[in-house]
Amino acid sequence: MRDLMQARDKTINDFGDQWTRHRENEGRYASTEQFADIIAPFLMPADFKDARCADIGSGTGRIVNMLLAAGAAHVTAIEPSRAFDVLMRNTANASDKVTYLNVRGDELPAQDFDFVISIGVIHHIPEPKPVLEAAFHALKSGGALLIWVYGHEGGRLYQTIFLPVRAITRKLPVRVNEAIAAAIYPVTIAYGWLTGALPFLPLRRYMQEVYMRFDPLVRRLIIVDQINPQWAKFYRREEIEGLVCNAGFAQVRAHHRHGYSWTVIGLKPG
Repeated sequence: MRDLMQARDKTINDFGDQWTRHRENEGRYASTEQFADIIAPFLMPADFKDARCADIGSGTGRIVNMLLAAGAAHVTAIEPSRAFDVLMRNTANASDKVTYLNVRGDELPAQDFDFVISIGVIHHIPEPKPVLEAAFHALKSGGALLIWVYGHEGGRLYQTIFLPVRAITRKLPVRVNEAIAAAIYPVTIAYGWLTGALPFLPLRRYMQEVYMRFDPLVRRLIIVDQINPQWAKFYRREEIEGLVCNAGFAQVRAHHRHGYSWTVIGLKPG
């Protein structure tokens, strides 16, 4: 347990370092179109109109702004790292609709939310059960949890290459990992172009439908995001569905997004 707590705290610090250096959310990366892609097929942006939402792991405020653009009435933004100040600055234009909490996800208060979402966060939490249980208690009856996590299925090539790299890079400062990401970047772009020509290549859907649609700065940031954090887990479908079910959620469903990750939804029984 002590090792898991240390990994949790180190991961929070890693993201604090990362998000205070990479603050901007622009283009498709920050668009309502991208939000729709993440939450499909279970939800649409219109489902958040006039909703009260909580976002676990808000980082630089990208998802908070997406929720507000979709018409959310209010968003409680949870961010435990020192990127909290970046989050506040990046959402300042709508601060009257945002409650900012500089706490971990397991400290989310119960406020009868319509939705609790957590995009790209749960797989960076060594012990996610308390976070999912907090989300369950925070929701109103009939409210929904939606999360997105790295998937084990469909990512064998990626895991074969990057997991050995991460064994080293997760111990390095973010400045060094930025340089490593810059060195890796031309290889990823070359592979992306190959997947456009050779449809049988692994990760083709992800490269063509997600990665290659972002601008170069975001593409490099995605590499940093993969190699920098202390903790990252690639979930099998039955693992992530089981975690959500065990937190009390019903009607749990998972979608294999672009063949490499899982979007999962669960409802709090009414």
